[in-house]
Amino acid sequence: MMRVFNLIKKHWHGDYSLGKAYWLIGVGLTGCLSLLAYALNQLLLRLEIGQSLFSTLVIGLYSFTALFTIWQLVGIWRSAKYHTSHGGRQGWATAAQVMVVVAALRAVFDFNQFGLPMMQGSVGLMNTSELTRRVELRVLNQGTELELIGPLPQGTSESVQAILQRFPSVRVIHLNSPGGRISEGVNLYHLIQEYQLDTYVPSKCSSACTIAFMGGQQRYLSKRGILGFHSASLHQIDGSDVQEINDDFKRIYRQHGVSESFIRQAVRVAGANIWYPGPLELVEARVVDELVQSERFAPSNATHSLATTWRAELLMQGPDDELVAYWRANVDIMNYLNYVDAQYCVDYLYPQWAKQPIDVEALIPINLISAYRQAKTNLVERTQLRNNFRYQPGTANVMLEQVLSEVGRYDALYPQVFQQPGDYRAHARLLCQATIAVYEGALRLPTHERQAALLRFMQQR
Repeated sequence: MMRVFNLIKKHWHGDYSLGKAYWLIGVGLTGCLSLLAYALNQLLLRLEIGQSLFSTLVIGLYSFTALFTIWQLVGIWRSAKYHTSHGGRQGWATAAQVMVVVAALRAVFDFNQFGLPMMQGSVGLMNTSELTRRVELRVLNQGTELELIGPLPQGTSESVQAILQRFPSVRVIHLNSPGGRISEGVNLYHLIQEYQLDTYVPSKCSSACTIAFMGGQQRYLSKRGILGFHSASLHQIDGSDVQEINDDFKRIYRQHGVSESFIRQAVRVAGANIWYPGPLELVEARVVDELVQSERFAPSNATHSLATTWRAELLMQGPDDELVAYWRANVDIMNYLNYVDAQYCVDYLYPQWAKQPIDVEALIPINLISAYRQAKTNLVERTQLRNNFRYQPGTANVMLEQVLSEVGRYDALYPQVFQQPGDYRAHARLLCQATIAVYEGALRLPTHERQAALLRFMQQR
């Protein structure tokens, strides 16, 4: 042990000859450690060790590699610096220092490209290591549907197969998972194909879960659901393994007719990030066969926030009835907040002006919360978002002038306040009442079609 310590110290101070420092410690030792790292990587891939231990080893390996590289290059640089004083040629010393600079630049590049993302991803996996030990499986709808909730730890596919053997009537599997082991995602894919199941995502399916999803005879996505894709680089150390697994992903996607442009994007995203395509994009790329309302299948136990699937385009493309119901629920909330404190109402209407976010659900009654949530859910689930949507205002500007004229009879300032709200930020009661009056005026128009047309126009302004 003392001899190793002396070697480390002696090289660090540049006490070895340049030849020994460069060729033996630089080139030779690097080659030996590279072979050792490769062998260790292959062993870990075969052992199927726990996610937390795997992540710890990844972080330890890259940390050691960074420290080893610094020690190695500093020692060679110093040996080159002292080379001429030991009778060596200046040319060899200069050449060695140039190679040190090149090696240092390459090391920084490789660490930023591979080491840092791998370590960040591994930290994330360690933080969720307790979760990855559990997966919830439930049989639904009189034994015809099976729900999977949670990450995909080792043994998930065996647990699913055991249930499928007990309940041969299962025809649909619900997938609600942030991902997990790639091998389990692939095993589930083959298992789903073997049992000829349909796949359905009611909430969220990401990473390795999306591979399992592709195994469905028919692939369904709830209008509240999302699919998340990324490269396989998070769980592997060796670059060739990453490429091999991504090639397997591509093969599976192509087998099911997924578009090449979608495949390129899906495997391009770094492992530490996730890409969530829009629902219509998933259908157009042939990843999803059909977007369905949640009532199509048995209710899910998986919780999924509407904030994830909410998009501003819903307020422009939503169906008339659902859009009107959504704004009625909003106007009820505005009126209640105005009654409690007009400033709450203004903060709700214009969150960009609020000094701090307000917890609306803590301020309003449960009946208003329930009505708003239901209206929002209906708007999300019943809107077919279109990428090529073009807004046509029609006569909406005329309808707005009529509504402003009507509310001006109650208070002559209301039209001006609504059109220039920034000028009245200090007058919370007036600003809130004027806004409510205009929205209520829009909701008094004779048909839902006209109400929705004006509400879209008001969002466009």
